[in-house]
Amino acid sequence: MIVNRTYKYRIYPTKQQITRLENQFSMCRHLYNWALSERISVYKATGKGVGYTEQQNNLLKRIKGERPWFKSVQSQVLQDVLRRLDKAYKHFFRRVKNGEKCEKLGLPKFKKRGQWDSITYPQQRKRPEYKKGAGFVVQVAKIGNVKINLHREIPWFAEIKTLQIKKEGDKWFACFCVKEDLSPQPKQDLPPLGIDLGLVDLYYTSNGDHCGAPKHYRKRQKHLARLQRRLAKTPKRSRGWYKLLNAVQKAHYRIRCQRLDFLHKQVNSLLDQSDLIVHEDLKIMNMIKRPKPRQDEDGKYVKNGACLKSGMNKSMADAGWGIFLNILHYKAKWRRKTVIKVPPHYTSQTCPECKAVVKKTLSTRTHRCECGYIANRDHAAARNILRIGLNTLPAHTA
Repeated sequence: MIVNRTYKYRIYPTKQQITRLENQFSMCRHLYNWALSERISVYKATGKGVGYTEQQNNLLKRIKGERPWFKSVQSQVLQDVLRRLDKAYKHFFRRVKNGEKCEKLGLPKFKKRGQWDSITYPQQRKRPEYKKGAGFVVQVAKIGNVKINLHREIPWFAEIKTLQIKKEGDKWFACFCVKEDLSPQPKQDLPPLGIDLGLVDLYYTSNGDHCGAPKHYRKRQKHLARLQRRLAKTPKRSRGWYKLLNAVQKAHYRIRCQRLDFLHKQVNSLLDQSDLIVHEDLKIMNMIKRPKPRQDEDGKYVKNGACLKSGMNKSMADAGWGIFLNILHYKAKWRRKTVIKVPPHYTSQTCPECKAVVKKTLSTRTHRCECGYIANRDHAAARNILRIGLNTLPAHTA
């Protein structure tokens, strides 16, 4: 099975190389803004859009002639910037065609300073190599040989397609996108598993196992609040302001790394236990929406539970349900295992033993049924999810 995978490595550019990279980020950001401005102005004047090919042939050539320093950036990197803008417009038109609400249409916006943190080389073919006296290095066009921490080898049979140089917080990374042929793994005939996602426990399985939600953001919230208060009091665009902004970015980056590491380990643990995993088809973006304003008969606004809902939304975002399910699906595909999504309706209200509906509020954490079955509500929901998944299995395998 041929799949696309990304191998991510920490790199250690010199001060001179960092200056070159940041200059290239700045030029790419300016090119993106100029291309976006041209698209908007042409559309207002003629009612027609400007495509990628036209901007590549005209705008890019004109900018290189007027600003010779743009020649210090590889031409394919600049073309990729225009391609990013073109993709953003295509996604915008797709959302318009699907009739999504105005606040979610996502018209491409201008990039501010500090909002461009990566460059892509679409035709990278060179692998990291060992240099005597320097260790492993990766050759980057217009930058030079950059030291890389090659903590794992890229398989010799994998075909490298692109290279992305990325800055996250104050760290630099090289991301190699490769096309790889994965050999099928032998089946182990492991039992099926249903999982129910939650906020108290990240997930509860149908066999009774559960994993507590670590709440990485909640634990660092006070530290982030202190940094953001200092950032708000500091004059914008000053040296101290950028220093504090970098500190906030580093704190968020650390939280993100902790969350991803935890979720990857939990997904690997689940896939080691089962060949078939069933979960609810959750519409997470709809679940974290703000509640609509409420008005009484006189037109005055009344309480709509926005404060409580904001806390729940923060906990759902901190748990990372969407990231967890994405990792589960693509790793299951790599390992030749099956993941099924089932409708979430009444999975927490139905008794898994007698199928009777036992209505409960969110604060009720124990399922008690007249048939005598008592269990954690998430465990009962996981059993229901597994039952529904097994009933729909023939439709998925057909």
